[in-house]
Amino acid sequence: MTFLTRFTRIAAGAALALTIATAAPSDGLAQPYKIGIAQWGPHPQLEKAVSSFKAELTRLGLVEGKDVTYEIDQANFDVALLPQLLNKLKATKPNVIYTIATPVTQAAKNALKGSGIPIIYAAVNDPVKAKLVPSWTEGADDMAGASDQQDMDAVLAFTRKLLPNAKKLAVAYNPGEDNNLAVFEQVKATAAKYNFTVTGAGIDNPSEIPLRIAALKGQADVIYTPTGGLIQPGLPAIAATAGQIGIPVINAGVEAAKQGIVLGGYAVDYAKVGKNAAGIAYKVIKEGAKLKDLPPARATAADHEGAISAKQLAKLNLPLPADLKDCNCVAE
Repeated sequence: MTFLTRFTRIAAGAALALTIATAAPSDGLAQPYKIGIAQWGPHPQLEKAVSSFKAELTRLGLVEGKDVTYEIDQANFDVALLPQLLNKLKATKPNVIYTIATPVTQAAKNALKGSGIPIIYAAVNDPVKAKLVPSWTEGADDMAGASDQQDMDAVLAFTRKLLPNAKKLAVAYNPGEDNNLAVFEQVKATAAKYNFTVTGAGIDNPSEIPLRIAALKGQADVIYTPTGGLIQPGLPAIAATAGQIGIPVINAGVEAAKQGIVLGGYAVDYAKVGKNAAGIAYKVIKEGAKLKDLPPARATAADHEGAISAKQLAKLNLPLPADLKDCNCVAE
């Protein structure tokens, strides 16, 4: 064998090895994909968005520990902790960062700018209003994801059935959260169809809850509480004060109704939101899809669930309306 022939074979072998190494991620031969998860805080709905995200990726063939690993951190609903959290995840050099809730995703847009790390979001009510993506028909250059926006028509239809005599609806919301502002606008735009007048109870600090809710006495027949980093953690306090003045609460989540904390809940199933986000993440990391080509995934009306508390019906001396007797949604 001549030196030239031997050199050629060695070079060819090296090139083949390099080709295999380069192709390894799509062939499952390299290190597992890394996904960083930036969680807003501990809450049953948001945790569903994590567990269902992982479960859907497993179903799609990315087995945890073998094909994909997760690094998760949460901010305990504290905006000040988000830059540190995101920089920590960024340092792990993930293939994707999965952000949950609007404040986290907005912080990620700034903290990860220019990093080249794709952002997949979930539980963002209105990604357009939050200035995360240009429109409902496309993603951004740096992110795409799944909205948890409720079908407000369905929410108010449920509320009207449950409280047929209610006329004045108050929305307890945090004016500092874009997702809460978006919900407030949606309620106002839909309320007239169900013969509700709408008032807002702006709350930007947990200590304000008793005062703001107590001020609704005589101003509201029912209070609606949207998702959010202030309103949901403060829901027990909202419900307690509302109960003292005899105002029922309808929550954008079903667990509090099932636990007897509020009268009713009507919500997007966050397992569906996480599943939708996982489908987008899979397209990005396995199929090479461009984020800009992936419009926000929206939950359909069929993706909602309702719950009514029998305990609260009794406490508020309210009957279960005939229209809901067959709903199979009353929690004892």
